[in-house]
Amino acid sequence: MQISKVQRRLASSILQCGKRKIWMDPNEINEISLSDKRKTVRKLIQDGIILKKNPKLHSKIRKKFHKEARQKGKHTGIGKRKGTSNARSAESVKWHFKQKVFRHLLKKYRTSEKIDRYLYRQLYLKSKGNAFKNKRVLLDYIHSAKSEYIRKKIKNERQLARHNKKTAIVKNRIYKFQDKMEKIYQDKKKI
Repeated sequence: MQISKVQRRLASSILQCGKRKIWMDPNEINEISLSDKRKTVRKLIQDGIILKKNPKLHSKIRKKFHKEARQKGKHTGIGKRKGTSNARSAESVKWHFKQKVFRHLLKKYRTSEKIDRYLYRQLYLKSKGNAFKNKRVLLDYIHSAKSEYIRKKIKNERQLARHNKKTAIVKNRIYKFQDKMEKIYQDKKKI
């Protein structure tokens, strides 16, 4: 015997849910089919012959798997992109983060006296002008600039030493020449 639609309708209005959310015990079909009033349907609900099904939960496991895949780099091809590259990750924001990194590094190097204030100012302005692609490039530039500075310093010192040596030789010659001339002059006076 098929369960009547009346009982299902009555149960759904009593339990305040849809008709498909009503569960009726298939072993008690005869008893359910005899109940055609709200009062008897309520009694069946109390006895547990008619029940309200639990709501189906929307599983988020697929969403979780998809998120994990995206973190690995899947599902992020050209076909999945809606905005421009600048809209997806703004260049200005990247530039700001890069500047923060550069300025922090330069400040640290200046306080630890790895670079002097003149080189600091030069590098600060260069980084502001987007001369360095990343931190590693900046560090390479600092090392090369320091080595260049040391090389120039040594060269200047050598040049200065050479110059002083030459001037000393010239002065020594002049003194010798003057002494010689004085001796000659004194000899002529005696005669």
